[in-house]
Amino acid sequence: MAGKRPCCVCRKWFSPQARSGKQQRCCGRPQCRRERHRRACAAWRKRHPDYDRELRLRQRVVRGPPVGEALNRDPLAELSWEAARDAVGLEVAVIVEETGKVLVSWARDAVRAQGAEITKKLAKVVASAARDAIAVGACPP
Repeated sequence: MAGKRPCCVCRKWFSPQARSGKQQRCCGRPQCRRERHRRACAAWRKRHPDYDRELRLRQRVVRGPPVGEALNRDPLAELSWEAARDAVGLEVAVIVEETGKVLVSWARDAVRAQGAEITKKLAKVVASAARDAIAVGACPP
């Protein structure tokens, strides 16, 4: 068991708990434990400043999907372009927005072309006759 030591917050001497031993830095008072936790969290955030930067940026930029039909809505309307401009600058945001518009237009054209191609292929398929012996009027009287 470790001997007495001063609390890192209030500087009063305390005996560490047997399980904690060498690792316990502050006494068991709730105020000291809360302050030590606050200091540890602040030090961690100082060492890792960009830890949740991406998450916070995504929360500012991405909006929820607008209400409406799924196929007719504009996917670019799901973004907050004002927040994007604030994050990356006007020039980059405009280039990304225009690139997105071109990609959405291209995707819609590709889907329409596939629909037309599928319709042409289905028109060529001829309905075949029934393959089993049961047919209308096939039963003997």
